[in-house]
Amino acid sequence: MTTKTVNAKTLVATSLIGLAVVGAGIGAAGIANAAPLTDSNTVSMTIFNNTNQTMNLQDAETSSGDFVYVPQQSLAPHTSEVVTASSSDASGFSVTVSYGLPDSSSVATFKANDNQSGANTDGTGVAGQYAGVFSINSTVTAGFPSMNATYTLG
Repeated sequence: MTTKTVNAKTLVATSLIGLAVVGAGIGAAGIANAAPLTDSNTVSMTIFNNTNQTMNLQDAETSSGDFVYVPQQSLAPHTSEVVTASSSDASGFSVTVSYGLPDSSSVATFKANDNQSGANTDGTGVAGQYAGVFSINSTVTAGFPSMNATYTLG
């Protein structure tokens, strides 16, 4: 007859290692199936003022949600800013930022529309007495649910 002696410390350590391995496997499975940290839609607008005039904020609004990074009260010539907003509206939302140009009665409106049917900058433009003098070029680089758009007023 053969007798095997097992040290109590070895038995406890082996059991703990086994539990740790099982726990790590369960934890990894939980991480792989984790839900996103946020269920919000975001809009990020980079606005370039490529004019020789300081633009002054006239209006800033979202159709739903809140600004994360609010527009500056004024945007100096040849500078830029990033405006960011977020909304929990599952269908999407719009962000509008309007600046007045002090040497004219013109208003530059920067608009981002981020929704399930697509992201666009419809509604962006310059209105007023000298609207034909200024133009806004816009580009959408990412769409719903995290829209990125760039605007250049010149």
